[in-house]
Amino acid sequence: MLQSMRDNSKGLVAGILVGLLVIVFALSGAEALFSSRNQTQVAATINGDEVSETDVARAIERQRAQMRNRFGDAVPEDFLSDENLRGEAMDRLIERTLLAQFVRDSDMTIAPQQIDNRLISDPTFQDASGQFDPEAYRMLLARSAYTPTSYRAELTRDLSISQLVTGLTQSNFATEGEVTYVAELNNQLRSFDFLTLSAESLLEEIELEEQAISSYYESNSQDYAVPEKVAVEYIELSIANLMQNIEISEELIRSQYEENVDNFTPTIERHVAHILIEEPTDEKIQQVQSAIDSGRDFSEIATEFSDDLGSKDLGGDLGITNADAFPDTFEDALAELSEGEVSGPVETDSGTHFIKLISIDGDKAAPFAEQKDQIAQELQRVRAEEQFVELSIRLEDLSYNAQSLEDVGQELELDVVTTEPFSRDGGAGIASSGAVVRAAFDEEVLEYGNASELLELAPDRVVVIKKVDHQPSFVQPLAEVREEIVAQLKQEQAMALLSERGSSIVEQLRSGSDIESLAEQEGLEFQQASLIQRSDLDQPRRVVEFAFSLPLPEDDATKVSAGKGLAGEYIIVQLTDVDTPEGELDAEQKSALGQALSSMYGAVDFESMSGYLRESAEIE
Repeated sequence: MLQSMRDNSKGLVAGILVGLLVIVFALSGAEALFSSRNQTQVAATINGDEVSETDVARAIERQRAQMRNRFGDAVPEDFLSDENLRGEAMDRLIERTLLAQFVRDSDMTIAPQQIDNRLISDPTFQDASGQFDPEAYRMLLARSAYTPTSYRAELTRDLSISQLVTGLTQSNFATEGEVTYVAELNNQLRSFDFLTLSAESLLEEIELEEQAISSYYESNSQDYAVPEKVAVEYIELSIANLMQNIEISEELIRSQYEENVDNFTPTIERHVAHILIEEPTDEKIQQVQSAIDSGRDFSEIATEFSDDLGSKDLGGDLGITNADAFPDTFEDALAELSEGEVSGPVETDSGTHFIKLISIDGDKAAPFAEQKDQIAQELQRVRAEEQFVELSIRLEDLSYNAQSLEDVGQELELDVVTTEPFSRDGGAGIASSGAVVRAAFDEEVLEYGNASELLELAPDRVVVIKKVDHQPSFVQPLAEVREEIVAQLKQEQAMALLSERGSSIVEQLRSGSDIESLAEQEGLEFQQASLIQRSDLDQPRRVVEFAFSLPLPEDDATKVSAGKGLAGEYIIVQLTDVDTPEGELDAEQKSALGQALSSMYGAVDFESMSGYLRESAEIE
C-alpha cells in the first residue's frame, strides 16, 4: 500500500496535497514535525521499559564530557565519536535501567529536600556569585531536552541508584582471620624451576592434506559466511551543524545585550548589620538614634544595645542577603540605603531595627566583552532552531519520493554522505544508530529503494537515508579462506603435539627424573626462580601466576610439577619451596588491608547483583 501511494504521489494533485501538508507543518511547528511516525526511535526495551535514542545520545554526551574532563585534549576526536562511545553508553544505560527498576520495585526513593539541596548546590546551575540561577537552570535543561519535572525525576532515579550501590558496596566487612590469611598469601615467597615449550617451532613441520582442509571447510562453512550488508547515502540535519554556518554581527550582539542588560546583572548581594530592640520605647529608640548620630562605631552600639543575641556579639552582623532573607519592610528599607549608611527605626514583627548596609555587590551588569560570546551562541542557536524546523520539514518533503538524495542535498545546501556497507549488527558513523540500522533493513528502504522517514537520532538531530548498495549474505569460497583454515588447523595440531610432549615431560618429572637433565635432553632452556613474591616482574608474568596457583607441597620432601597451555605455549613448573615470612601486620596495615578486602567484597556483591539482573532481564 505504501509503495502504491508513493508511485501515485506525482503530478499536480499530489503537489497540492504536499503543499498543504507543508503549510500544516509550518503552522504547527516542531511538534507536528515529530508527531506520529517521527517520534523518538526506541534504542532498546528492557523488561518493558523503553530506552530511546535520545537517552542514548545523552549518555554518549555525558561519557564524552567525562573523557574530556579527565584527559583533556589528549583524547583523539575519533575516540570520542558517537559510534565509538555508543557500545559502552548502551551498556551503562541497560545497567542503570535495571538498577532503577530494582529501586522502583523495592520502593526506595530520595526525600524531595535532598533533591532541592542537590539542585541548589550544583555549580552548573549557579551564577558568578555562587547562587542558584533559575534562568540558567531552565535554559540548560532545555538545551538537553529536559523539563524541570523530567530532570528532577531522573535526578531522583540517579540518587536512588547511588544510594543502592553505596549500600551494597560499603556495607561489607572482612574478619580478622580473613585479613591475616590474605596477608600471609600476599607475602608468600615461592621457589620453582620451569620450562617453556612453544608451538611456533612445530608449525613448519606440520603438513596438511588437501582433503583435511576441504572437509573442515565443508563442516564449518557457516563460520565463513559474510552477513547481508547495505550501504546508504544520507543527509544529516542538526542544530549544532547549522550553528557553525551562522554569523552574527557585533551590532546585533550589542543590541541584544542592551535590550536584556538586566539578565546580565548578577543577583545583588547586600552585607547587612542591625540593632534590634525587641520591646521598643521612645526613650530607648532615641538613645540608640543619638548614639548613631554622634558618630560612634555601629558595631559598638549594636554590642551595647541590640537584643539580638545571635548577632550582637558580632557587632550586629547578619551576613549576606539577596533581598529574600528578611521581612519585606526590612528588605525595602535596606534597598534604600547607600553603602555605609544606617537607616532610621524600621518596624517588623520582631521589633524595631536600625539597619546598616555594610557593602553591596552585584549591582552592575557584567561587561559586554564578557557576555559577547555567550550572546552570540544564543543568537546562533535561536536562528539554527528556526532553520532546523524549516529544513526538517523540507527535507522530509523533498526526500519522500526522491530518486536520489543528491538533488535534495543541493536544493537544501546540505551534504550528502555515503556510508561503508554495514550489517544488521551496525557499523561506523550513523550506522551505529539502531534507528538507522532498522530503517536501512526495512523493506521500504531495502526492497523498494525509497528514502526513509525522517529519523530522529536526538531532539536536535535528524537524518534521512536511502539505499545505494545491497550485498546479500554469502559463504566465502574455499579459495578465499584457505589460508585462514590452514593456519587454524596447523595451530590445533601443533598444540596437540605440544600438549603430548609436555605431558610426557611432566610424567617423567613425577617419576623422579631431574628437570635440568630433561631440559638438556629435550633442547629446552632450564630456568629457576628463587623465593620470589607474587608481584615479581623479573620473571614472565604468566609463569609467576601459574606457579602461585599451584597447591602447596604435601610435605618438605614432595615436589609438585604441572603443565599448562597458554597462547601457543606449554609451561612446566616444578615447585621446590614455599615460605611465609613471620611477623604480624601493624594496626594501620591491618586496617588498610581490611578496608581493601571490604571494598572488594562489596564490589563482588554489586557485580553479582548486576549480573543477576541482566541475566534475568528481557532485553530487546
